[in-house]
Amino acid sequence: MSSNTHVATAKFRQEGVHEWQAEEGSTDATNIAAALDAQTEATLALAYEQRTANLIAAFGNMMDGEIDTFLGERVDGYELAKQIQQRLGL
Repeated sequence: MSSNTHVATAKFRQEGVHEWQAEEGSTDATNIAAALDAQTEATLALAYEQRTANLIAAFGNMMDGEIDTFLGERVDGYELAKQIQQRLGL
């Protein structure tokens, strides 16, 4: 299971908005709140996945011998692999 918490957060918040909509009815305010919340969490979830893809690409480049430093810092392949593993829920 992925450790992208934004997906879980989005589902949790949507449940809250749906409860609010059940109490208040489907109003402009509740519909806008639902849309804004869903958009925010979707954007954060995509940013998380893009970062994961960038880590995988960097790890691949490191394994191919193309990089061993990044911004003047030595790349720790074990730490990079560990981050990728956590992000992918492995």
